[in-house]
Amino acid sequence: MMAPSETVSATVPAPPPSLLHAVQPWLAPGRDLEAMAFGDVRLTYRAMAARASALADRLQALGVQPRDRVATMFTPRPEAVIALLACWLVGAVPVGLNPRYRRDEQRQLLDDTRPKALLSVVRDGARDMTPDLEAHADALRLPTLRFGPAFGEGDLPPAIDDDSALAHWVAATARLDPQSPAVVIFTSGSTGRPKGALITHAGLAFRAHTLHHDRRPIPHVRQMLDLPVNHIGALASGIGVSLVAGGLLVMREQFDPAATLAAVAQERLDVLGGVPPMLARLVAHPDFAHTPLQSVKFVGWGAGPIQPEVLRQLLVAMPATQCSQQYGMTESNGPIVYSPPTRDTALLLETTGRPDPRLQLRIADAQDQPLPAGSEGEVQVRLPHPFAGYLDNPTATAEAFTADGYLRTGDRALLRPDGWLVFRGRSKDMYKSGGYNVYPREVEMLLETHPDVRAAAVLGVDDAHWGQVGHAFIEPRGALDPAELLAWCRERLANYKVPKAVTLIDVMPRTSVEKVDRMALARRFGT
Repeated sequence: MMAPSETVSATVPAPPPSLLHAVQPWLAPGRDLEAMAFGDVRLTYRAMAARASALADRLQALGVQPRDRVATMFTPRPEAVIALLACWLVGAVPVGLNPRYRRDEQRQLLDDTRPKALLSVVRDGARDMTPDLEAHADALRLPTLRFGPAFGEGDLPPAIDDDSALAHWVAATARLDPQSPAVVIFTSGSTGRPKGALITHAGLAFRAHTLHHDRRPIPHVRQMLDLPVNHIGALASGIGVSLVAGGLLVMREQFDPAATLAAVAQERLDVLGGVPPMLARLVAHPDFAHTPLQSVKFVGWGAGPIQPEVLRQLLVAMPATQCSQQYGMTESNGPIVYSPPTRDTALLLETTGRPDPRLQLRIADAQDQPLPAGSEGEVQVRLPHPFAGYLDNPTATAEAFTADGYLRTGDRALLRPDGWLVFRGRSKDMYKSGGYNVYPREVEMLLETHPDVRAAAVLGVDDAHWGQVGHAFIEPRGALDPAELLAWCRERLANYKVPKAVTLIDVMPRTSVEKVDRMALARRFGT
């Protein structure tokens, strides 16, 4: 068992009770710190707060009250952060939806959470979201506020004056309960049915604060935000770290390596971060060789291992830059293991880092008993600010924790005698594609609704570009065209969930209890 460090509290100040509390110092009269840049739009913290306060007033006018849920569906853009802050000012709980979800996926989460309002972009890339929003508003009688494509277009109300915004903040922080839910983030399990994880204000602020002090200890850190804003990675490592540090978020609605490299040069970014496939695309881009990278002090990644050659190119191009990787999950508020900033390639390639010293981590056997160093087992962690369970799902909440209060990750690893963690794999079937969580059972359940599919199994397979992609194995009822099946999937699933390959097989291999034998599939087809 890893015990909390005795030295952390002496070197790192206490975290704020919430991210609202973290923002308040940056709103003092006379402070003009920049908070966000989005194309030609630049907002200071005071301007951001004035917009958020105005939106909070609008939500209250719609009948949103404390502890109500508000669905938010945004790309990485200023309104995404403004909407979060507005919900917190009211005392409401934002529920993150990914704009890449198809209408049926959106509807399922709206039905499960019963929000009082929906806030959404009207466009995700070339996709017009308006038909989806109109369908939800009509079917659910759901008040809907629409934003974009340009900043300020649509239902974002004009800013109130700065003094009134500061008064909103003071009043909101005074009544905020740090143990109340700050966000609902959807994750899933072996059933394929998404579960809404309740992340508390204290948990989110704690993780953002420690990420800043442990791995990005730069006042007013400057970083890019181009990750999905409904995921814990963007909420803690991106938005949270920035709000805690009084930093600048340079926002783009989707990742583009050329745009990221241009932002490094123009905005003098302190941090480059993302999932390994993003970093691979950066170093492969023609602009990488001649982009001035001297401002970058830290490179960080999560959601999977980095390729050795990509790491080598990063270290060569930025000889003064340190790197850090992380391992965690939504229910742990983000990283539970990370490598302190380093240039040690062996540590970065062979381990996932060291456990955060503020929490307790153990490697446990099937009976939840701690195993000695060097033994492989399940990663279990006890947190100072645990997540508050799954929305309306007490059974899943109870199953998430051991009898003595450790969170079950479902992941397998070992702790070396020197305290570094070596990740072995996910005992759950989830895989990561381009940094997104993909739950095979969810995809399989959809595939099995197709009239020509008798049974389906989806495995994550390694891919040089995306980290992993889905390979669907189909037991058909009759004639079935794999290309037509994939096209059918694209109409019903977010693109990162759509399998990249389909293999038709006569009979699905099954275990003695009639479950699909995934290991047999993997052995048979070499995936």
